[in-house]
Amino acid sequence: WKDLFIAEPEPQLLKFKALCLCHEKSTLTFRKIKKAAEEGNIQNPHTLCKVMRGAFVDFDTDPEKWDMVPSDEDIDKMSPLIGNKSLFFLVELGMDLETWDTINHRQTKRDLVKLNKDILDEWMLICKVKNVRPTMRMIAQAYKSIGKDIRVLENTLFN
Repeated sequence: WKDLFIAEPEPQLLKFKALCLCHEKSTLTFRKIKKAAEEGNIQNPHTLCKVMRGAFVDFDTDPEKWDMVPSDEDIDKMSPLIGNKSLFFLVELGMDLETWDTINHRQTKRDLVKLNKDILDEWMLICKVKNVRPTMRMIAQAYKSIGKDIRVLENTLFN
């Protein structure tokens, strides 16, 4: 573990990569996790449902604005709001660790806003390749899932 820590100086990224490797090598299922949680009396098993479903964002008010494709200007406005949750945001957008490594490797300076902008730009490209329409709704859901207040995003973008 100490050798790995030296090779990867960012503790959160190291932990996340270790978790991903365990997941890839495991036959772990949601049912097995639920059973273990119940047997170990660790938590209410319904907590797992909340994790699997993600944080719900109410898009009932002005749904048409959330279905818009973000512009370059929107991405510029959102990038600083993500803060230091870049890796988590990337994962919530459905991107993989290889993408993180590529984007992070391109960083010559420790510019957090540029890192976040690069993540959003890469996500837009991935959506285009997969023929998926990238929407503000998808970004807002990821933003909420990393523990951010969706109203900040809404006020920044739509006011």
